[in-house]
Amino acid sequence: MVKTRKLFGTDGIRGMANRFPMTVEVAQKLGQAAGLRFIQGTHRHSVLLGKDTRLSGYMIECALVSGRCPRPPLPCSPAPCAPIWAS
Repeated sequence: MVKTRKLFGTDGIRGMANRFPMTVEVAQKLGQAAGLRFIQGTHRHSVLLGKDTRLSGYMIECALVSGRCPRPPLPCSPAPCAPIWAS
């Protein structure tokens, strides 16, 4: 039986910066996948990224956007605020 890694938990992707899954490479691939998926259909999709002011949050955000994921239109917002923004 092959063991697979799970990226998404109940609150999205979490982890330490520069360690799987919070690496630039994973964020770019995720941005590419989201970008390809989000351009399908007529609905305008958006991405919600909860982060704080640590440099790693900006690193992940830039990597997502460089992968063609729509830029999050929100200001710096702690992850616990994400459900409020999403509603």
